[in-house]
Amino acid sequence: MIKLSTLIGQHLLATPLKLVGSALLGAVLLQGCASSKPQKTDPNAITSPTESPTKVPDRTLSSDTLYALLVAEMAIDRKRYDIALSNYVQQSIATRDPDVTARATQIARILKAHQPALEMAELWVDLEPHNNEAKLIATAELIEAKQLKTAMAHATDLLRNGAPTAFDAIAVRATEVDVASVRPLINDYRQLLQEYPKNQQLLLGYSVLLQHDQQNRLALKAIEKVLAADSNNLRAAFQETRILQQMGRQDLALKKLSTLVANNPDNFTLRARYARIISATDLNESRRQFETLLLQAPNDPEILFSLAIVEKESGRLASSKAHFQSLLDSGYYESSAHYHLGDLYENTDDTAQALTHLQQVEPGQNYLNAMSRATAILTNSNREIEALKLIREQRVQTEGNYKEGLFVLESEIMSTAGQMSAAELVLSDGLLEFPESTRLLYSRAMLYTRIDYIAAAEQDLKLILTLKPNNTAALNALGYTLADRTDRLDEAYTYIQKAFTLNPTDPAVIDSLGWIEYRRGNHQIALTRLREAMSAMPDHEIAAHLGEVLWITGGEQEAKKVWRQGLKLNPQSSVIHETLHRLKVQLD
Repeated sequence: MIKLSTLIGQHLLATPLKLVGSALLGAVLLQGCASSKPQKTDPNAITSPTESPTKVPDRTLSSDTLYALLVAEMAIDRKRYDIALSNYVQQSIATRDPDVTARATQIARILKAHQPALEMAELWVDLEPHNNEAKLIATAELIEAKQLKTAMAHATDLLRNGAPTAFDAIAVRATEVDVASVRPLINDYRQLLQEYPKNQQLLLGYSVLLQHDQQNRLALKAIEKVLAADSNNLRAAFQETRILQQMGRQDLALKKLSTLVANNPDNFTLRARYARIISATDLNESRRQFETLLLQAPNDPEILFSLAIVEKESGRLASSKAHFQSLLDSGYYESSAHYHLGDLYENTDDTAQALTHLQQVEPGQNYLNAMSRATAILTNSNREIEALKLIREQRVQTEGNYKEGLFVLESEIMSTAGQMSAAELVLSDGLLEFPESTRLLYSRAMLYTRIDYIAAAEQDLKLILTLKPNNTAALNALGYTLADRTDRLDEAYTYIQKAFTLNPTDPAVIDSLGWIEYRRGNHQIALTRLREAMSAMPDHEIAAHLGEVLWITGGEQEAKKVWRQGLKLNPQSSVIHETLHRLKVQLD
């Protein structure tokens, strides 16, 4: 047997655990306002100690254990953190040594390996039940794992021990889980506040929970107690502005935020949040704030990207282009920068530059929209073959939802060109690869309705409803198709009514409800519904329906007015032209 301190001295466990205290739990929304520009966690932070070594208890461990730990430390030096973590976890379980377990917990935390971090932290608490540091880390990992009841128990123990707690972080996490977890916690916080009425973390967490439960006056009252005790508590001040915003007191909230920024000019995070919030109401002020932030952090890609977006939205297109180009040159936000540059060039009719950028957007948030716009540029220039080549090349390189979307996009190109059989074949090929894709099934059903293959459309829509019974789009499409193309009106009404129950504000569903009422002879109800749909979403198809009902019920002049409005929205509207032809109407 060899003693731990004899073999590797103070090297093994000397690195201090710096992941504790309220800063440990600072990933929540409220925490960030109290700091300057946040630093990103880097796994390379697991290093050999550079500070004065801490004293290591003179424990006796087996040579096998010490060898495994030495290998782990060497693995850290070589950045093989997987080996280091695995060895420390194994030896923590085998030896139940609190110092080894503490080091295992540290490594897991820095690597954001939450499951082993939780297991090691709980073992550490089990080995040293009075160690507040261990208990706080366990609390943080329990919060991450959404085990809030156990986290509350640890936080309460810490509170009673006079140690830092995590009540604010628990509250924020609860609001991210579900409403059912919030109200029991409100009662827990209220009871603890009877015993600790001045505890600022409790009051802050209590305020967050109350705000989430729409109890804004009580939430505001709780946070005012924090600010009365500590007017410099930025997390509390920011929470106050969030409550005011939710109460509809936007002007006061922004005024307070502006004052906070003015009083804390070097607080990068606070200014960044103010800049993003104010962008909804004052783009010029938002731009000024982002420009200040860029002076504070000239190489920060997030700020540069935000400034480019604000300038784009405020019409400062040249500056916006320059900032997006800077992002490309620096290698940050490349895909998003390409997308926005493509948009900017397309809107200034430089389609060649737009196409160059849109084609370089990678799978992500803007990918399918970029591919759609790129192919539209090509097809509008009679370059359909190039458009199809682009989509097929992209399809080879992508997977999942993006690939499904490319099948849909290719079919749309084919159908727009009048090649309906080819479009149907593309979608069917896609369904061979993604047999339960509701997106592909829906697209094929809509294609079938265009070529009057109603039985096949019905089959695809019913398959969607087998997979997803509450799919509003499929319910509405099936109901409308049956109402428009068959005499199965009662069945059609059932589908549309269910879609309306699920989504009563959807203009497309309201339009279908109006159309089925018209088909059933309920003309006044139909007019009410169709007017509602047209008001909510002016659309050429809704205009065709509303105009027809008006024409049939004697409102010829209003009907013509509505049809003209629809043709302004879509001069090539086949549904309006078909309606005019069927009703033998000539627009003046």
